[in-house]
Amino acid sequence: MSITPASSLFNKSLTCVELPPNIHSSGMWPKLNATAAEVEFETTNATLPMLQKKMLMTFLATQLFHLILSSFGVPFFVSQMLAGFLLGPAVVGRIKLDENWYNDWMLSLTSQDILGTLTMFGFSMFLFLAAVKMDASLLLKTGRKAFYTGVFSLIVPLIVGFSTVGLLEYQKAKINPKEKKGVASETIFLVLSICATSFPVIVSLLSQLRILTSELGRLGLSAALVCDMLKLILTTIARAFGPTLGARKFSYKSSLVILGYSLACAFVARPALNWVIRQTPKGKPVNNGYIFVILLLALASGAHEQLVLFGPFFFGLVIPSGPPLGSTLVQKYDFMVSRVFMPLFVTNCVIMADVRELRFDAHLLVLLVTMLAKFLGTLAPALCCRIPIRDALALAFILSCKGAVEIGGYFVIYDGQRITDGIYALAMLMILFAHFTVAYAVKHLYKTSTRYAGYQQRNVLGMRPNSELKILSCIYKHDNVPVVINLLDVACPTGDNPIGLNVLHLIEMTGQDAPMLISHRMQKKTMSSFSDSEDVLVSFLNFEREYGDAVEVHPYTAVWPSKWMYEEICTLALDRLTHLIILPFHRQWTVDGAVKSEDETVRNINISVLDGSPCSVGVLVNRGPLRQNHRTEASQSQFNVALIFLGGEDDREALALTGRMTADPNITLTVFHISPTTLPEHGPNWENILDFESLRKFRQNNTGNGRYVIYTEAVSESGEQTVDMLREIVHKYDLFVVGRRKEVKDSPQTSGLEDWSEFPELGIVGDLLASDDLGCRSSILVVQNQ
Repeated sequence: MSITPASSLFNKSLTCVELPPNIHSSGMWPKLNATAAEVEFETTNATLPMLQKKMLMTFLATQLFHLILSSFGVPFFVSQMLAGFLLGPAVVGRIKLDENWYNDWMLSLTSQDILGTLTMFGFSMFLFLAAVKMDASLLLKTGRKAFYTGVFSLIVPLIVGFSTVGLLEYQKAKINPKEKKGVASETIFLVLSICATSFPVIVSLLSQLRILTSELGRLGLSAALVCDMLKLILTTIARAFGPTLGARKFSYKSSLVILGYSLACAFVARPALNWVIRQTPKGKPVNNGYIFVILLLALASGAHEQLVLFGPFFFGLVIPSGPPLGSTLVQKYDFMVSRVFMPLFVTNCVIMADVRELRFDAHLLVLLVTMLAKFLGTLAPALCCRIPIRDALALAFILSCKGAVEIGGYFVIYDGQRITDGIYALAMLMILFAHFTVAYAVKHLYKTSTRYAGYQQRNVLGMRPNSELKILSCIYKHDNVPVVINLLDVACPTGDNPIGLNVLHLIEMTGQDAPMLISHRMQKKTMSSFSDSEDVLVSFLNFEREYGDAVEVHPYTAVWPSKWMYEEICTLALDRLTHLIILPFHRQWTVDGAVKSEDETVRNINISVLDGSPCSVGVLVNRGPLRQNHRTEASQSQFNVALIFLGGEDDREALALTGRMTADPNITLTVFHISPTTLPEHGPNWENILDFESLRKFRQNNTGNGRYVIYTEAVSESGEQTVDMLREIVHKYDLFVVGRRKEVKDSPQTSGLEDWSEFPELGIVGDLLASDDLGCRSSILVVQNQ
């Protein structure tokens, strides 16, 4: 086996180009006096119709593959590559129809230059936006597992890959001693591309697999960031030391250009961008003039030969990620780049790969050995860090993934005739195989659905007497803070019945790739980065000071994609061993009962948490003001709480929660036990027995000792009678506590009401109280047992 340099394998040809170029064609209907040759030339060589046809074919083929393969869980990137192979010279290009018209306008050099220019512009913008989304400061917060995994996933395949190349060169020198020595440039690039891990590619993969915010996803992101930055440092150093004197002089000049550009970005551009952020008022968008200037600088940063790809990427790195600047750039340009330019870029690059030129030579051996070393070099440190074997295998697959960034690198050097057609085709097949295999393997190795398997019971009903009630309170907006604090005040924390409060302020992730969970107890310096979180933090810390040892607050801020926020809520509840999660309702009302705001994103988060929570959940509906903190009131007015008890595990959980409220002498609790007129045909079932026993213990434990508890029994034969009962009491109480009763079917007390329920997440009774039909102006807490 031997490795032949690419410079000796290129076939050069001459192509005639009409100047000035013909942009528009004469249309579908030719001129009357035009010859057949003139019509064919105008139709084939007009640049705008050629571009439109090529874009149309690309999008049609890509969407067709995605339509077929998406049902099997195949990533969209694979569909883009398959569309390129289909439209390339090895498949459709081999069909000879109508004097080979397809090759004339789809595969001609003119056609490739036209679309190649457009897609390279899109690729440079992709690198710029990918860098804007990256937060390089995360390198300083990388844990031991991610750091070791990222370093070894690059170093091990580098050593093994170049050792394999050295052995092949040694064997080649033994066979042909007179042949010129030296490693071919395409071999070096092949090894480097396999060893590297691109952070934007890993982000895209994890997003498609829906594990970006999982524990494995965050570990993979951190390791990919370490590997990507280490590769950038090693590549810069290697370019400064070329193998020959001429190459070394050229490398010195290139390194000086890169160094000067990097210093200008760090010490000129970064302070200027921070100034732009300071000029932007809080909560307001960045001025469009600043955005246009930044975009022009991003385009100009790739003008120099040595900064074609490095320039936009490094300039994007110095832009502060997240709001207001980074998120504005991403919101304005990400859709056009990721949904239009990048599919065109990937497919156009793969179109140029001719698999007929593929040769099974030493390059294939180098590729396979280096890929295996990459996988094992990632797996070994993960296992040494005591990561479970399935997660370690999934992590090794993730860091071995290849994508659009690797395609862009191969396209640049292929366009510069530094690799052969065969090597280029081999690289495209390697990227396709790696991406498809990684997606399939990770999907079957890492199961997020088993995250809470075997988890012990955590609810209020199962708590021991005088034990700490651990609550996770979620804050979506600043308006949620007062109503949550007032509810916690009603829960009556005391020294004998303390509350361990975990406050999670949820902020939608915009303009960055890596999600963040900030513990303000552990990282106090990060509070200034999120002014809204600081306001939330101050409010709950004041609440903690008012109650002293009865309340302990642990504040967190989660910067997370909205569609995966529920995972972080459930994960934090699991880690903190909470008994109850409090979720603010997605709809808010004004004082007169009109709808003030409604957020479907918040509703979807709440529903997902209700479906997968590891503990009990309470949905808090704010239809009327709860009392202010009684400790700051000059006069301690009486507060009336009503519990609607129909039976079931959710109602028993609500009963246990309201039992803590009775310790406050300023709270009067009324329990409305609404039961059916007749028992089941086969006598009381187990649920009826549990309901009876829970009510008996509740009355026994909450009689006397200054506790104001009223127990009322009522009988209901239908949902209509239940509505009449609720209508009589709806204006007499400040807070209603009800069970969701998700598992109760065919209940006589609510018969006929299921079809009128607007919000199933509130249950039938909770939805009825929150509706406009009863005119309720009280707050409502809907409780679901674990």
